Amino acid sequence: MRIFDFFRKIFWYREVKKKEKEKIAFSEIKTWIENKEKQINIKEKEIFDLIKARINLFNREIKEKINILESINIESKKAEDRIKSFTEEGRKKYIEFVELFVKNFNNLKEAQFDKLIANINHIFLNFNKSSHMSYERATILIGKEMANIRDEIKSFSKDLIKIFEENKNIADSSKLISIIKIKLRQFEEIERDIKRINESIKGLDRKITEKEDENKKIIDEIEEIKKSSDYLEQLKTQEKAKSLKQDMEKEIIVLRKLIDFKALARFYHILEDKMKIVKNHSNKFLENFQKDNGQGILNLLDQAKLNNKDISDKINEIHEKREEIIKNQTENEKNKDKTLGLYFKITGIVTELDNLKNLKVRAEKRLEKSNLNKESLGQEIKEEFARSGVEIEEV
Repeated sequence: MRIFDFFRKIFWYREVKKKEKEKIAFSEIKTWIENKEKQINIKEKEIFDLIKARINLFNREIKEKINILESINIESKKAEDRIKSFTEEGRKKYIEFVELFVKNFNNLKEAQFDKLIANINHIFLNFNKSSHMSYERATILIGKEMANIRDEIKSFSKDLIKIFEENKNIADSSKLISIIKIKLRQFEEIERDIKRINESIKGLDRKITEKEDENKKIIDEIEEIKKSSDYLEQLKTQEKAKSLKQDMEKEIIVLRKLIDFKALARFYHILEDKMKIVKNHSNKFLENFQKDNGQGILNLLDQAKLNNKDISDKINEIHEKREEIIKNQTENEKNKDKTLGLYFKITGIVTELDNLKNLKVRAEKRLEKSNLNKESLGQEIKEEFARSGVEIEEV
């Protein structure tokens, strides 16, 4: 017996007959699915009841034919004992397989349409595979009665195929709903992502506005400080400090010209450590003088008897300038520029603003991608519905 394959006979998406399309809004899909699933469940119950009725009829018919098959006296057949033995063994085993076949159908449970098809297909396949050899052996001496059973099973299978063929649209609808439900879950997850991203962008916008307001407030505060008399006095003090430093450096340069470095070099030429001080001051007088406030070169001048009134007076002038600078610096510390701390705050705020804006750009890119995915998935859902003659009016 040729076993039918239900799955090759049932295709998921057949051409829909031309008829007026059902139209629903995208927001009504869930309700449509719920209603459709209820309809399918009712129809599947009807199909299962129909199948069970056919199984009951098959039980009666096959039982009669098995009884007839069992009543045949193989020993009365004119054949060798070996052939009779083969036939008897084949009949016995075949009847066992048929009874198991019947039992499996009697134990068949109600299930979704596609699963029910698979279960029935499995029963037929197992029966055909296991009973083939026994059937061939039994038909050596018993032909008509064996054929009657085979024909009854064929008739049973044809009736089942007819039931499935007449209700194959249930498989289409069930498969369609499964696919749409999966895509709809994906669609809803994307919508949740879009909502989360939009909330994130709104939060970032609030933080950006807060930081920009804070930055503006500090800038306004700086402008107010710059208009104050204290700030203007601070600027004068800073300018004075700058001028004093420039004056002191000029005096040091003048001092450099008063010193006879050649005479110093002749006096200390055999003393390596002293000569190093002389050379350093000769090459970079301003820099080396400021390191120790001229104490090193002054000691060398005193020891070499090369110090004079002009040099001493100039050094005293430089010391006085230095004292005035120190005093000025003390005043500056007291009246420290209040804008410096505010400018430091602005730097931090600008850094935070850059980070927030970068986060917003990345969020906007994710939002753009999610919206494209939503649009694409919505179109796929519409196409799935279109296959079954349902038009989605909007997404």
